[in-house]
Amino acid sequence: MSRRLTDSDAMTHRIPRTRTPEAETLRISRYAGHSEPSAAIGAVLDHDLSEDTIVDRYRPLELLGRGGMGEVSRSLDTKIGREVALKTMLSPASSRDTWASSRFIREARVQALLEHPAIVPVYDIGHDDSGRPFFTMKRVRGQTLEDVLRGMRDMRNTQRRVVTRHRVLSAFVTVCLALHYAHERGVVHRDLKPDNIMLGAHGEVHVLDWGVARVLNASDSGEEDETGHDTRPGEMVGTPGYMSPEQVLGQLEMVDARSDVFALGAILYEVLTLEPLIPGDAATLLLEQTIDPSRPPPPPKDMPPELYVLCLNATKFHKSERPASARALADAVERYLDGDRDEELRRRVADERTTRAKELANEAIEGPQPERERCRALAMREASRALGIFPEHEGARAVVLRLLATPPSVVPLEVIRETEKMRASQVTSSMRDTSIRAGLWVALFPLLLLMGPRIDWMVALALVLALACMGASFFLWKKRITESGARLALFSLVAVFGMLLSTAFGPLVFVPAFAAVNTVLFGAQSSRRHRPWIFGLGCATIALPLVLELAGVIPRSMVFSHESVTLLPRLTWFNETASLFALTLVSFIGVIAPALVAARLRDALLVADERLLVHKWHMEQLAPPRVTERL
Repeated sequence: MSRRLTDSDAMTHRIPRTRTPEAETLRISRYAGHSEPSAAIGAVLDHDLSEDTIVDRYRPLELLGRGGMGEVSRSLDTKIGREVALKTMLSPASSRDTWASSRFIREARVQALLEHPAIVPVYDIGHDDSGRPFFTMKRVRGQTLEDVLRGMRDMRNTQRRVVTRHRVLSAFVTVCLALHYAHERGVVHRDLKPDNIMLGAHGEVHVLDWGVARVLNASDSGEEDETGHDTRPGEMVGTPGYMSPEQVLGQLEMVDARSDVFALGAILYEVLTLEPLIPGDAATLLLEQTIDPSRPPPPPKDMPPELYVLCLNATKFHKSERPASARALADAVERYLDGDRDEELRRRVADERTTRAKELANEAIEGPQPERERCRALAMREASRALGIFPEHEGARAVVLRLLATPPSVVPLEVIRETEKMRASQVTSSMRDTSIRAGLWVALFPLLLLMGPRIDWMVALALVLALACMGASFFLWKKRITESGARLALFSLVAVFGMLLSTAFGPLVFVPAFAAVNTVLFGAQSSRRHRPWIFGLGCATIALPLVLELAGVIPRSMVFSHESVTLLPRLTWFNETASLFALTLVSFIGVIAPALVAARLRDALLVADERLLVHKWHMEQLAPPRVTERL
């Protein structure tokens, strides 16, 4: 059970009682008198917490996270009344003087002595009632950069962006400035990575986890444990993929501010490409690539050339070749954000991409057939990237126009897929129109009743076939069934209906116009292998009833003489008024229906031509007239 201190005790519970206020004041003055910031840090790191205790001041509210050495909880500072992050070591009290306890306390002190807006301030440090070291700090809210980049990767194929690249780059500048501040005070972070950078909802940026930070040129035991060194020579400290080569090799004496610069370069590359600088999942592979002096440079992707060069320089194998400070990185990124562009560098990069695009274009037009499609796509990509870097580059424009003016000898697979989608949409629309036409056929059946049916069952059969055509086409439309076989089956049903209609006025009256319109519509939307069947069925709609008449299988529909052609009633009687009206109506339909079909086909062609001309006009704007003329 913890003991509650009096107000006077609580006021001084972090100050050893054996030390007088005068001695403490003298000690603080001595710290401030050092001309080197790292020396002052070293003096503070020597302070002993053996007599410090924790009281009921901090009330845990929620566990925020747990690591290998400690846990962080959201706690209430009852003395001040604010929420803080309380980090407590997991080790038992007996380990107070161990290496782990020393490192834990060092993290708090190093972080506390770096007073910068992007470094989380430490409020308190001490031991709890069980002897475990603890420290409290400002509770920060937001997302780690790792979470932000993961979200950007998930959203890269959409127009929506939770966090813009501009904002992340601005946050990166803040991180660089915070690291430069620490470096000026002799502190190297040694474990920079996206997971240790926090972005707040209101623009706040914080660099987290200073647990393995190294203090350079400290006159104390700042880098020491019970054996004399906090980090032993040959020991790796950091995260694979972000560690510098000297960290991977355990070259402790080589680690300095430029080691953090390497990590910043790796983070910048990941921010710009959403991919790690050194690819791979296995730690061993990452470490091997890091210490390989011949490691190939990462691909530039679609990075701005100024920032790509900055990433390359920051992640050089030899630290002497890297920028001298984190501020140099911050300044370079700020210049880019302010719109400052290196025109000479951009021209050079655009020239390189254009040269590559020309080589690929030659392969796409004259190279081996299997490689042409791939080379064409790569050539267009390289030329467009060159134009993105240097929009006035005439060579890149010429490559684009040359490729556009020389169509591929084989249609690319992606074009075939898009064509299939377009054809499916047209077929679906055609099925809708067929269902409307079949509905019109059903609507005309009252004319047969006005004329007076002769064979009732045949009239009923014709009505059933018309309803079947309408239902089948409506089903294909709603279900978006576009297979050529289904359309052929539907046209067969339509052809049978047309043959039955020939029993009204004969196969040579009205039926030819009916067969022509449907053959054109179905033939235009069918595959090449089914078109002969479509054309054959269209002709059979007229020919089969006529042949059956001439063979005497069914009654004749007309009688020819030298002076007249006589229509004979079969399906219905020829009531004069009704028959005249019916013949006039179907004649109008025979005129209008083909005209509508032709008009719709022509409209579709005009729309396609217009799109091509607009596309051509857009392409012509890529190059001035003299370039177009040369092509």
